[in-house]
Amino acid sequence: MKGGLVSISFRKLDVCEIIRKTKESGLEYIEWGGDVHIPMGNVKLARKVRRLMHGAGLKSASYGSYFGLIYHCGEHPPLPFKKVLKTAKALGAKTVRVWLGWPCCGCKKGKKDTYVCQNQYCKSVSLTRDLCNQAKKYGLTLSIECHFATLTDDYHDTLKFIKAVNCDNLRLYWQPNHSKSFEYNLEALKALIPYVSNVHVFNWEKDSTKHPLADGVKEWQSYLEVLSDGNEKERICFLEFMHDGEISSLSKEAETLYSLLGGKNK
Repeated sequence: MKGGLVSISFRKLDVCEIIRKTKESGLEYIEWGGDVHIPMGNVKLARKVRRLMHGAGLKSASYGSYFGLIYHCGEHPPLPFKKVLKTAKALGAKTVRVWLGWPCCGCKKGKKDTYVCQNQYCKSVSLTRDLCNQAKKYGLTLSIECHFATLTDDYHDTLKFIKAVNCDNLRLYWQPNHSKSFEYNLEALKALIPYVSNVHVFNWEKDSTKHPLADGVKEWQSYLEVLSDGNEKERICFLEFMHDGEISSLSKEAETLYSLLGGKNK
């Protein structure tokens, strides 16, 4: 497995600073966020960032688009997904991460939440299938995220969603659900491992208090054992958010990550 950084860990920093600090830390990949650093549809900027990355010896493996499936399956007209795909392609990314959104967001008053959520769910499945077919034309995969408090909060629901979409280029980013136990997270990873493309790495408590990765080595060793299933060379472990929010902590976090991975390019 390889090491990388999620750019939205430092939303206030510009692209050049993130590239420089990533290079200095020894990390090899960046997942660029589509909310701040490379807005969806800004192909010109994506190409520029790709050149900067190449010059620094880094790669853009993923585009965190923040294209919300729930937000775009209701009344509001969606941003043409083709713009998202063109941005990812210009960036040199291999996968586009999409956001499933919060359950019941946008529910209409006067209707039962369960009905609206089921309606949203069905629309999300249909839309995801359509997006996967669009992504395939660009040679890209689509990745959903195992994010707490969303439709993929529970791994059983995640498996149900993936099977309902039924597209071979639909993958997922795994990350521990900090609202649940280590035992649950390990069980979830074992169940989801056939679909895991990349991983978001952090060390949080249930109340979202962040800690250095070094304090969670034991848990992450167990997770990485599961992730070493024969497909690990294709996966990237992206550090997401520093415990103190400071870019100065990136090098130490990267050092801990690579110690867990057994060195670079493993």
